[in-house]
Amino acid sequence: MKNLTPQTIKTLVLKFAGTFGSSMLSFAIGLYILHRTGSALSMGVTLVTGPVVSLLLTPFVGYVVDTMSHRRIMLSAQVVTSAALVAFGVVFKLWPAQYYAELIALIIVLQVTDNFLSTTLTASLVQLFEGSELQRVNSLNQSITSLAAFLAPLIGAWLYTLVAIDTFAYIEVLFELTALVAILLLKFRLVPPLTTPQPRESVLNNFKTGFAYVKSQKLILTVMISSAAVNFLFAAMNVGLPYLLIQTLKLSNQQYGLVDSGFAVGMFSGGILLAAITIRTHPIRFSYFNLFLLGAMFTTTGLPALFSWPSWLSTAFFWLQSMLNGVLMVLINTPANTFKQRIIPQNLQGRVFSLDLTISTLLAPIGTLVFGALFDHFAAPLLFGIAGSGLLLLTLVVTTVISRQHLLDRPENQVPEDTHD
Repeated sequence: MKNLTPQTIKTLVLKFAGTFGSSMLSFAIGLYILHRTGSALSMGVTLVTGPVVSLLLTPFVGYVVDTMSHRRIMLSAQVVTSAALVAFGVVFKLWPAQYYAELIALIIVLQVTDNFLSTTLTASLVQLFEGSELQRVNSLNQSITSLAAFLAPLIGAWLYTLVAIDTFAYIEVLFELTALVAILLLKFRLVPPLTTPQPRESVLNNFKTGFAYVKSQKLILTVMISSAAVNFLFAAMNVGLPYLLIQTLKLSNQQYGLVDSGFAVGMFSGGILLAAITIRTHPIRFSYFNLFLLGAMFTTTGLPALFSWPSWLSTAFFWLQSMLNGVLMVLINTPANTFKQRIIPQNLQGRVFSLDLTISTLLAPIGTLVFGALFDHFAAPLLFGIAGSGLLLLTLVVTTVISRQHLLDRPENQVPEDTHD
């Protein structure tokens, strides 16, 4: 896109390098473990390791992000990540038989550094960009993340046939070093550091302060809880769509892959769209309007199964729906996240965003387990209808609470006018 500032370009390079490299490595690790062990349980352990580590880290990530230099945290995360990848490559070469323990250890280290990096970057954007540019950067970040997530499995699958798993780690180092250079070039100038001395708190008290802030801000608390509920209900799509396409409709692997690509295409397109438009209403109102549309679309997911459409028509329908789902998810999440970045005090953002991330991470796998069990016993169209109705009901309840309590009209929930201009 034209008119991108150097600061924006550096941020996008950082986001793409980090996301693409880690996604490609994660894909290779999963494939390697599945091929070596042939066990879904072994694969499952690697999938739940990340959420468990995130939960344990929550108080510490917020404490560090809110009390230390953001640049220093991000640089340290990149250095530790690169060192861990090199160490894995060396250890794997020396003791290849211990690959599973080595990979689990690597996953844990990468999850720790990624938590610090992603939370710090989210809390830093308000220091890097002003006004409406913050909304634009958040939108473009979403597009870059989606593009990286789309390309990583494709290129990772190709590379997997050519190089060993330890070589993947060395390739990932190149991406991490690229992100490190981008961090070094970022200019944290727009918001001066706090000059008032802050009392030293323990990690626990520091976390309690952040939690108390969230409880006192009814709008932020409402958005966080509803976001967690959305992630829970959206799990119906994550677990139910593959089941519907492959088990019920008997679509081919190629058709399923095409449908799956639609979501990434939609998120990429949604980010570009949101970067180009101006939101002329409160960002929270805008988010929940699009959440209502998402819920309405959910209820139609089972139509091909009900009417026995031909496979080509089902594929086209589900690709279009996946693409629109991706667009709507960007239009839901990005304005809400930008709003939180604008109004949450900087000295609390690390704790608040870390808590938000943990809640979302926890409910998503719970939703996957619940809907996974339900899809084994109930018809997919019924469950998609229930999930969609749940999103519609959630939207109506939350918007009613916000309206009756006049939360959007409170002074602390007003965003500067340049967000709307």
